[in-house]
Amino acid sequence: MEAARDELAKAWLQGLLDRASLEQVAELPIAELAREAPALIVDVLRDAGGSASGATARARLAELSAVRGGAIHGDLGALQVLLLGAMRREVQDREAYARGAERLAEAFGSLHGALGDAAPADDRGVGPAAAATPPPEPDIVAHRGPGGLGGVAELHDSIARLLAGYRRYAHPFSVMSIDVEGLRRINDAHGREAGDRVLEAVGAAVKREIRTVDYAFRYTEDDFCVLAPYHDAKQVIPLAERLRGAVAGALPSGAPPVSLAIGIASCPEHGESAVQLLDAAQQATYAAKAAGSGVAISNGALQHP
Repeated sequence: MEAARDELAKAWLQGLLDRASLEQVAELPIAELAREAPALIVDVLRDAGGSASGATARARLAELSAVRGGAIHGDLGALQVLLLGAMRREVQDREAYARGAERLAEAFGSLHGALGDAAPADDRGVGPAAAATPPPEPDIVAHRGPGGLGGVAELHDSIARLLAGYRRYAHPFSVMSIDVEGLRRINDAHGREAGDRVLEAVGAAVKREIRTVDYAFRYTEDDFCVLAPYHDAKQVIPLAERLRGAVAGALPSGAPPVSLAIGIASCPEHGESAVQLLDAAQQATYAAKAAGSGVAISNGALQHP
């Protein structure tokens, strides 16, 4: 455990350095992070495993939050992705992995919630009047990646913020999982560079078509994800259809055709954790692909196949 936690902590710190700009690197409290990260990882894993260490993890995280400020949400998202990857390598059984991922999500959800409860008064508002007038949207823009498309860590960070908004103000939101159909055929026939150009065009089309309050991410190497605040699954169907229609006209000249399979899940209808929502949206994507690259909601009811 001791060797594993040190390697994970080292990988986490390296990830934070990779994500930071040169100016941000100079501001990273490396010494404090290096000192606290191994113990925090152990506390989180114990909490996910059912041990009574959640309070210890929250107390340790409060110390890190004092030196990292708002960036701690992104740090937590990066750590969750790292631990999920390590778990995926170690746990071969799919059901066991799903159970472990769910417990891990609950542990991180508790940490994100504790940070929200400890937020400064300027961020939360004070008294009933502030609670009745929430901010128009979660502060996610600062966590976007290059080109406006964030990565996995930013996605989990943003979902955590939307979940906090749901818990506090009962604001719903939807998750759209977008699979690019036909990409493997392009890679096999024309090479990976041609496939990359298609992905860039699809990403640009997604970014262009979403609403100003929506957020787009590169979820995996070949998949995208969109978060739609304040909308349930049925309300984002028109957006999903618009995305599918926009892709055809966005492809490079002479590029082979591709289409989108889009799965939709919403909070609270289909889950109240990142793992639940992403898994539900992904399962809906499989249903959409089976129907011919259409749009599906996570209950399996297909829309406009």
